[in-house]
Amino acid sequence: MPDFSKLFHQSSKDLQGGGSVRIPRDESLWPEEWKTIYYKTYPRFEKIALPVTTPTADFFDLIRGRRTDRRFAKNALTSEKLSTLIKYSCGITAEHEEWNPRRAQPSGGARYPLEVYPILFSPAGDIPAGMYHYDVKAHALDVLAQRSFASNDIAPLSSYEWVQNASCLLVITAVFWRTQRKYGERGYRYAMLEAGHIGQNVYLASMALDLKCSGLGGTLDENIEKLLDIDGINESVVYGLVIG
Repeated sequence: MPDFSKLFHQSSKDLQGGGSVRIPRDESLWPEEWKTIYYKTYPRFEKIALPVTTPTADFFDLIRGRRTDRRFAKNALTSEKLSTLIKYSCGITAEHEEWNPRRAQPSGGARYPLEVYPILFSPAGDIPAGMYHYDVKAHALDVLAQRSFASNDIAPLSSYEWVQNASCLLVITAVFWRTQRKYGERGYRYAMLEAGHIGQNVYLASMALDLKCSGLGGTLDENIEKLLDIDGINESVVYGLVIG
């Protein structure tokens, strides 16, 4: 079998080649699609507004202290901590332009292909355990399902047994077409880079909030996608982090 990772890497090296579209330097020639930001919402689902917080922390202290730490506490999250963690990892932080409000993470071409789903294994203050989608525009949680999670419910989501001790699994998915319509095959790379940016933000925000955090290499993607009811093709799991 050929090494498809090498083939893809080679074919996506040149933005102007490998089946990618050509990007005019003159932005006035760009199609409106390239300047349209898409927001996934669940309009018929209940929403939980997240509290507004204004945290402060020393950035360099956070960098020095950043660690992968799996000594989780089941009830470590409050609604305020969850709100701060999400907003300063992937939320809107400034209304820079009408069509492009700035977020906590950089995104190639401001395409923002990523969606974030907090799966709460235990309540976060007054937010019940369950599965949620982060509505970035409203800074709110779409309630996908409120339910309890026993150990045998958590075990199929990861290859690591210690995940069962965490408070929350933060699932990051990619809606690939948002980026690839502009950047072709290379857009897939940009989605992966953005997931890494969010992941580092989650680590640093966790440090500031006195939470433990661990990125996961061992997510069981198809089981998570089935749980979240996403197709795994147009939208697929790309990263997961556990917090507690």
